[in-house]
Amino acid sequence: MQHAADEGMAARARAFVQKQADEASQKGVVDTWYCITACAFAACNQGGFVADVYKAAISQKPESDIEHQQFVLKRIKESLLKTSVIFGIPRTINAFRALVRALPSPEANETESVRNHIERPADTDERGIAYMRNIFRADLDPFLDTMDKYWPDLRTLVVTTIYGYYQSDTSVLGPITTSQLNIATLVPMDVTAEVAWHMRGVIRNEGTRADLDYAFETAMAVCQVCDVRLKNTMPKPEDVINEERLF
Repeated sequence: MQHAADEGMAARARAFVQKQADEASQKGVVDTWYCITACAFAACNQGGFVADVYKAAISQKPESDIEHQQFVLKRIKESLLKTSVIFGIPRTINAFRALVRALPSPEANETESVRNHIERPADTDERGIAYMRNIFRADLDPFLDTMDKYWPDLRTLVVTTIYGYYQSDTSVLGPITTSQLNIATLVPMDVTAEVAWHMRGVIRNEGTRADLDYAFETAMAVCQVCDVRLKNTMPKPEDVINEERLF
């Protein structure tokens, strides 16, 4: 019975991935659909389907286009790295294993480090706080003060590691895409407040309602494909936007 269920999920996943790829140009998400979709699958603990996402993305160009294969690989890897703190390192590693097995040739690999120029992660604190302030705005300082008072090590994790070292690096993926990735991975984690914050983050990073909707709808669809049942009611984008008066 389990084998049959796995086969059904795999068939649904492949069909969904192909649909995402086919609609990417029309929706203006040619260079982001595979990042968002891959992260949603990883968050649903179905990292094996990241390989299908990668293969669908590189199939949009000729097999001889090694540069495109490296470009897609780099963006998916950075997407998984930025969101790994949300869904966990074991799920990231599972996605990584599937991803590297999907490489069409050794030449398609790329190993450029995005952060090897940073001597001390703490040097990114200022960048991380500035990035957080744009998303959380007036709520940031009380949040930081509470962590300082009750749990300084948590502040180090959030500010220095998550936002300073990883999320605020926009050399590969910009702020809009980063916020989309956060939505795509927070939805499967079933954390409503955090989903709402990063819905605001899309807009506050100068994204559009279409950007927000794409990430949210992708996440919800991947949850359905992977039989991930959410116990909480996700915030509606229009409610978050109206409440925060972002437009």
